[in-house]
Amino acid sequence: MKDAARQKVLVTALLAVLYAPGAMAQEQPSAPEANKDPTATDLDTVTVTGYRYSIEKSLDQKRNANAIVEVITAEDVSKFPDKNVADALQRVPGVVITRSGGEGKSVSVRGLAPGLTLTQLNGNYIASSETNDEASRSFNYTLLPANMLSQAELFKTPEARIDEGGIGGTVILHTRRPLDLESNSGFVSLEGTYSDTSKTTDPQLSAMYSWHSKDERFGFLVGATKQKRTNRSMEVSTEDWQWYTDRYDANGEIVADYPWNNSGVRTDAPVDVNGNALGNASQFWGQSGIYDQNGGHYSGFFLPTSVNFAVREEERQRTGSQVTLQFKPTDELTLTADYFRFDLQGDYTLNMLKIPEWNLARVAGDGNWPYGRLLNGFTMDPSGTIVTGAEYGLLAGKVYPCNEDQAAAMGRPGGGWGSDDCTVPTPQLTGGYSRESALSQTFDIGAEWKASDLLFFAVKGGRTWSEGGPTMNFRMSAKPRRNVNGVWEPGNTFSSWDLTGTPTMTFSPDLQDKIMAGIAEIDTGSTDSSWKETKISQDRFQIDGTKLFESGWLDSLQFGVKFTDSSVHRNTGNTYWVCQGADPKDYSQRYQAGCDTTAGVAQPGFFLSKPIADLAGGFNANVFPGIDFPAYIAYLNDRYGGMQNRREPDFIYNVDEETTGGYFQANFRTDRLRGNLGVRVVTSKQHAESTDSVERFTDYFVDDANGNPAQCPAGGPPQGYTCDSGFLRLPDSLAKSKTFELNTLDKSYTDVLPSFNIAFDLTDDIVLRGAASKVIARSAYTDVAYPGSLSFYSQEYSNDRAVAGGGSLGWFGNGSNKDLDPYEATQYDIGAEWYFHRGSVLGLGLFRKDVKNFVVPLSQDTNVTIGSETVLVQNYSTSANGRDGVSQGVEAYVQHTFDFGLGFQANYTYNDTNLAAVELDGEQIAESPLVGSAKNQANFTVFYETPKFLARASYNRRGEVVGGLHNGHTIYSEPYAQLDLNASYNITDQFTVTGSVLNLTKEEQRVHLGSDTNARLFSNNYSGRIMYLGLTYKF
Repeated sequence: MKDAARQKVLVTALLAVLYAPGAMAQEQPSAPEANKDPTATDLDTVTVTGYRYSIEKSLDQKRNANAIVEVITAEDVSKFPDKNVADALQRVPGVVITRSGGEGKSVSVRGLAPGLTLTQLNGNYIASSETNDEASRSFNYTLLPANMLSQAELFKTPEARIDEGGIGGTVILHTRRPLDLESNSGFVSLEGTYSDTSKTTDPQLSAMYSWHSKDERFGFLVGATKQKRTNRSMEVSTEDWQWYTDRYDANGEIVADYPWNNSGVRTDAPVDVNGNALGNASQFWGQSGIYDQNGGHYSGFFLPTSVNFAVREEERQRTGSQVTLQFKPTDELTLTADYFRFDLQGDYTLNMLKIPEWNLARVAGDGNWPYGRLLNGFTMDPSGTIVTGAEYGLLAGKVYPCNEDQAAAMGRPGGGWGSDDCTVPTPQLTGGYSRESALSQTFDIGAEWKASDLLFFAVKGGRTWSEGGPTMNFRMSAKPRRNVNGVWEPGNTFSSWDLTGTPTMTFSPDLQDKIMAGIAEIDTGSTDSSWKETKISQDRFQIDGTKLFESGWLDSLQFGVKFTDSSVHRNTGNTYWVCQGADPKDYSQRYQAGCDTTAGVAQPGFFLSKPIADLAGGFNANVFPGIDFPAYIAYLNDRYGGMQNRREPDFIYNVDEETTGGYFQANFRTDRLRGNLGVRVVTSKQHAESTDSVERFTDYFVDDANGNPAQCPAGGPPQGYTCDSGFLRLPDSLAKSKTFELNTLDKSYTDVLPSFNIAFDLTDDIVLRGAASKVIARSAYTDVAYPGSLSFYSQEYSNDRAVAGGGSLGWFGNGSNKDLDPYEATQYDIGAEWYFHRGSVLGLGLFRKDVKNFVVPLSQDTNVTIGSETVLVQNYSTSANGRDGVSQGVEAYVQHTFDFGLGFQANYTYNDTNLAAVELDGEQIAESPLVGSAKNQANFTVFYETPKFLARASYNRRGEVVGGLHNGHTIYSEPYAQLDLNASYNITDQFTVTGSVLNLTKEEQRVHLGSDTNARLFSNNYSGRIMYLGLTYKF
């Protein structure tokens, strides 16, 4: 029924286009050309070309607009100012971007998250799926080739004619039309890209051709681009910063009982570096401080459960194509059809070294707790509350017990003893390999009809759809040790990490040699696969009209209606191999789940023969062994037969949205005063559904006669069982269970969205502006529909895992919040602009957004009802609405071009956001700044241009950017600055050589937790310096 309804909408749209003409409201100027501002600069009075022409034309449009808008115009066909649209947008006031592989991926405007920036192509939404990630309302700018565009507009204040959804701002991207270009015109461009991290040069080919008949009645335009890109980035990440504290009795003595009796027992509450309480911080479930093996003791501190260094390699192939047809049967009627296709395919390899907390004795009351396992010591920050470094190692001459029996023989109490007490299982070699793709397609057909000199109509209908996901995705993990006839042989004897300065890991110098000698084991419990597929679609149909007036203060009336029907589907899946003779469709028979007792045996050929080198930035490591994923996958194919892919039927979500909107907008103008006043009314219907899972981990190892984990038999495990850390592991069917529940919610709401923009020409050179409006944006798909996942870890499971890398105890999980309200904001703007010279402006703007119902991700202990039982879920991750959020600030900007070819652009934005209340189930649970906000942001561009030559340097700096909440801490992206260089030389009128350097100074992107210090490192990323060299032929 749903598909039939969508088809009906699309068919109706197409029929209406063919028989009812008109023009898109988003594609119409806010004021008719005939009534153009007489004070506006006419660029035709003096011949100007190149980059100067583009910024002067953009400034001219900004000046004449009724709303507060930024405009970026291409110099010429194929000459958009930057390689990436997001990179170009970041150079205007108030814009912050996020990057992927060094490329701009998403856009934040005026302190609000990327999902609150609406991006449209020729006035309509573009569906864009990720290659292996969740569906998003934010557009992925890496999909769109910038040389397809003629112009980009950023509306910072809305008009009623523009679709709702852009609380931060609305970006409208415009492509070219064949009837607007010279016939038989176009370009061919060949370019090479080089990165200092990948040390490779990749090609890019782009071309466009436009033609129209001599009578300019019919025309077509075709464009295509194909790009290969090799990205390599160095990444640091940490996991789950948790608070560790001892338990004390009334006399202040440490209590070390297990299981715990907390009667009369106190702990030190989590605090920041200044001693302030952190009520929602995550606390280690083991309720203990930590000893090292030298007798040192630590309590009252934050420690990450794992520190990870990674090298990510991506080989992307990006293609884009455009076909535009125009037919003008009469002077009054123009038909236009557009088709766009953007395709991204890639092979992705991630090699990661992890140092988890496995060598810590973390449970007070266990026999190994006071002996410290293999911890040599912590390095603390000046406050003594944050661990910034840790060392683990086997001390020369010391005897280490590997199990309960050996510990008892040494006279030590029982509990917790295992292979992590006598070997260094780190670094865990892990990562993954995947082949992924994403495809976005858009088709629109429209008609523009001039009913009279004073009346215009438009009809447009179309569809945008996308899908993305891997064709294979697989993760393998290994540890540098092996068990031979019951005796552990270490491949590494020392591991350390240090997060101060440049993050650093250090291991035994012979680590690579030992792995090549076969001293390693496959970590079957961490060898698995999980990938995501998304499908997004939207059908739309709209009718718009414009009525012009020849005299009086009322310049024009604009009105219209729009219908959209959108759908989002996300499912997950697995890549796997089954044991020989097993049913390929039986996922429980995958080789690492117990049917092959040799699955944990590692071979030297599974690993890279040499350490990973050319670590150009991001971190330091004295040796970086890696997994040879193609070789390991080839081994799996040879041993088990073909790879299998399956879609998980029980871990999906769907979001369906239908909107009906109408608007009315009055544009007014007098000699000095102009603007618009309008209202948009939108009714939204949303259906969200997800399958939520409840998984119970009741056991892990087979028990021996004393109730301790049983040793793995010398002859190997029996059929269906595996060995982990020297112990006999139960099959999943005996160790855990899983159930699913379908959760749905339907919501509908109507929003009345007034908007007002006004501009007053105080003098011929000074413009004063003001604006007020109400805006909305719908919550992210994952916030309202992500499948919940709850896991229960029993005492037995926790006891077993304590000797094999550690484990949790109790309930943990995450889930969406289907009852989230849409974002709402009331916003106000005032500004002044002084156009003191041709192509020059000095401006100042003030803005304020009062945001209601903004969404904040959070993680905290929460009571959750499961069936008829209410349980406390630790670190429950969900989303909640915030209230009383304020984003306000100042934008200052200047642009000037000199007659001798020199010019500059500069802007600065100060953005202040408050700590707004975060509510869950009507109760205030935390405070958080608005996600996506940066207090300071500045841009400076200087250029020099002659008829033959252009040189341009652009510097962009943004301050600290606020993320969501993680384990009770706010996420902050640290200040980031980037310097880019661009140059071009016109060999002839047809041939141009171009060159660019992005991130000249090789900056890194660093993220930390908490506003009190930078010491809680969350991530650090270095994607390298990128260089382009190209040749363009224009005809």
